[in-house]
Amino acid sequence: MTVVLADAGLRPVGPIDMTTPLAIAAGACVLLAIALIACAVLLSRPRRTRVRSVPRGAHAEAQDRRAWHRRIDDVVSRHGSGALDREEAFAELASIARDYASEASGRDLTSHTLADIRREPRTQSTKQGLDLLRMTISALYPPEFADGAAHPDAGGASVEEAAGWVSNLVERWSR
Repeated sequence: MTVVLADAGLRPVGPIDMTTPLAIAAGACVLLAIALIACAVLLSRPRRTRVRSVPRGAHAEAQDRRAWHRRIDDVVSRHGSGALDREEAFAELASIARDYASEASGRDLTSHTLADIRREPRTQSTKQGLDLLRMTISALYPPEFADGAAHPDAGGASVEEAAGWVSNLVERWSR
């Protein structure tokens, strides 16, 4: 398509080719559409999740568990020698249980309360472990926080018994 421009006296100034700018604009639109489609395809793909490289096998898990049992035994030993009082021992055992659950689940559970643990999303692989953690922390709370004079039944659990609860958590958590 050719358009002829004229000046104020209606004398032709010269022809102008209108197809070139239209072709350039159409080409730019096509390139933009291709770029948008490519972006949509790339952004719609599921993201890859990084899987922690954890040593597997009976020996690796047994080695890890032995380290946790040593921490538990250390609390019992320090309580037995008088270096820790009963409440401090219960607090350390609760901390060990949360630390273990954090490592085993891959989520930070170190400062979770019972209510937080109940609200924690459960998957097939963490459901049993989180339920065990909830029961363990629930059992550790009364001896750790209850007033022995007001709640004499809370004073019935020994540090050794509580250590057994945490050891049970370590042994039964399925990874």
